[in-house]
Amino acid sequence: MLQNKNKIWLWLIIAISVFLYFVANFQRLVIPGSVFDILEQEMSVTAPYIAAFGTIFMFVYAISQLIIGVLVDKYGGIRVMAVGAILLALGCIIFPLTSDLNLMYFSRALIGIGSGSFYLSLIREFKNIFSENTYGIAISVMLFIGYAGGVFAGAPFVVAMKYLPWREILLILAFVIAILTVLYMISLPRFVLPAINKSVKLRILPFRLVLHKKHNRNLFSFACCNFGISYVIQTIIGKKFLEDFCQCSSARAALIVSTMAIVAACFNVINASFCKLCHNHRVIFLKSASVVTFLILSIICILILFDVKTMGIGVLFCILAGNASLSSLLVPVLFLSNRKMISVTAVSIMNFSFFMMVAILGTLTGFILHLFDPMRVNGILIYSNNSYLVLFLTFWILSLFEIYKAMKLSNKY
Repeated sequence: MLQNKNKIWLWLIIAISVFLYFVANFQRLVIPGSVFDILEQEMSVTAPYIAAFGTIFMFVYAISQLIIGVLVDKYGGIRVMAVGAILLALGCIIFPLTSDLNLMYFSRALIGIGSGSFYLSLIREFKNIFSENTYGIAISVMLFIGYAGGVFAGAPFVVAMKYLPWREILLILAFVIAILTVLYMISLPRFVLPAINKSVKLRILPFRLVLHKKHNRNLFSFACCNFGISYVIQTIIGKKFLEDFCQCSSARAALIVSTMAIVAACFNVINASFCKLCHNHRVIFLKSASVVTFLILSIICILILFDVKTMGIGVLFCILAGNASLSSLLVPVLFLSNRKMISVTAVSIMNFSFFMMVAILGTLTGFILHLFDPMRVNGILIYSNNSYLVLFLTFWILSLFEIYKAMKLSNKY
């Protein structure tokens, strides 16, 4: 009886955690992506300061992954997510209530730390719940729900702003998060938590063991480039680029960003399912993805160079998003190629590399856009074709490195 009751509380906690993972993805994309121009006008600052809302989140999120992996091993995912939920709720409440730039940056850091607790924790808890045969599919479903947060951060959020100011929308969401966090805390004493593993400590050895393997280093290098390029477009600059270069309306550009999130969510499931049908030859999928990234960025650079303003770029963005949705393949590879004692550490390093690359590219984006003087039209800064060409050429050069690293991957771990 106790065991069945234990399972009920476990599934309630997991359900809340998956929703908060959804919120974490929403927060990653909505600021600054969906309100880039609005923030520029309200705060009276330029692109580097607005891009910082995204990059601060990414830097903090990335660094937290290196510590959270160890904390999950020691305390278990459920305890770690409890702390993460509190920090996420606090950051979500502060951000829409202030117009002080430094306090807004601080709240983004809180959201970044809180959001960072869910991915690795859920991966560990899912590993305990699901069998080897269903684990990859379970992760892909979790990622699908998480990526759906990015969908709502695009077009639905922009449509909602026609009826409510963006700050009020975020406050309503913060209120929902706070209620769920309280429910999470109420549920904890009713669930029999696993014992704390006192033997696990924050040591350099697991990181050294993971990074010592050449296969891991090549996988991380490939994966962070593949993900970073796509995600910085989706979260920071894609909507603004579509408005400036393709002359899209805000609503249409937001719809494309939302579609990117939908495609990314679907392809985590599709890639995992199709790979399973192909006898789990995951490395072939990874190598093919690197080539696709290179080809798409080559086409985008040519279109910018010749000033071809086409909505086909939005289609290319969506292909790029699906092509970067490889976590449901990468995580099983890491679990197969690393010992159990360091497998979560390996995933944490990969996640760190993902979001550190997004943070670095996001920071570069802010400065590259100001290499050439922007125009101001109706109070909105419009960045030049030359700036965008330099930006996408930077992504293109990085895709060459991605191909180089992908071709070094092997099925022999």
